[in-house]
Amino acid sequence: MLAAPNRLRKAYDITRVYRRGRYGGGGVISVKALATGRPESRATIVVAKKISKRAVVRNRIRRRLAGILHDEWQTVRPGYDIVVTVHQDIAKDPAKTLQEALAAALTRSGVVKG
Repeated sequence: MLAAPNRLRKAYDITRVYRRGRYGGGGVISVKALATGRPESRATIVVAKKISKRAVVRNRIRRRLAGILHDEWQTVRPGYDIVVTVHQDIAKDPAKTLQEALAAALTRSGVVKG
């Protein structure tokens, strides 16, 4: 899980990223990122009811991706608001597959250092 200053929580912030952010992704995970100029980056993970009607499944997906995002956080540039969106049920996918998909989406959105 990300530290509290790195979590994007407000609905209007998430909507702003969806409207004006840069898209990176495709496949099962996509990322929208918006440069904010803040000293730290913030992120959230969105798993819609369309993926699964069961909250247990949606929360499991969210927790797994949050753990992977926490591990990848050192590669993210500061000053971005990031929204990670899940497009398919990935609850039973292997962790390595999820890590590769998230890393690729972050790279395509332009928020990865180097």
